[in-house]
Amino acid sequence: MARLPFAQRSDIPENLQYVWDRNTTNDELPNIFRTMANNPVVWRAYLRLGNGLWSACGLDVPTRELVILRTAILQHSAYEWHQHVRIGRQAGLSDARIVGLHHWRAGDLYSASERAILAYVDALAASDHPPADVHASLAAHFPPATIVGVNLLVGYYVMTAKFLGAMEVETEGPFAGWQLGA
Repeated sequence: MARLPFAQRSDIPENLQYVWDRNTTNDELPNIFRTMANNPVVWRAYLRLGNGLWSACGLDVPTRELVILRTAILQHSAYEWHQHVRIGRQAGLSDARIVGLHHWRAGDLYSASERAILAYVDALAASDHPPADVHASLAAHFPPATIVGVNLLVGYYVMTAKFLGAMEVETEGPFAGWQLGA
């Protein structure tokens, strides 16, 4: 059970209710947003940053989702994993490639550029200073603007995982499972 109450639309100042409306699908607002809406100004800023990172991080949607899903694994964030499995599937990722992220080094499911970015995500999650060879590998595949985007995207989802864990936000439906039903 979440540590904070879920906000209601009526709890939000009228000038910010549009944030609720834009993020509601079929009259449902995801639990993460219902929790964040306890501070609607910060919630709006969080969404603006996230939208900017999604659209301008320099990655195509499937690669962006690989980065987010790997970050979810490394942060043990069931909520992020659960949400981004669906988004990754919509982006064309197969379940084999999604589940393969748990042990991505062991298989041949990922291209050289994907392997470089996954190694960088792992290094960034382990330290705030990835080794020079890992950075050089990433830089061989991606321009500086994308490297900035990847760093900030990973940081954003680490922050999100910390929020979700601290607030004990539960998935909206049954958890997809770390192995997707295997």
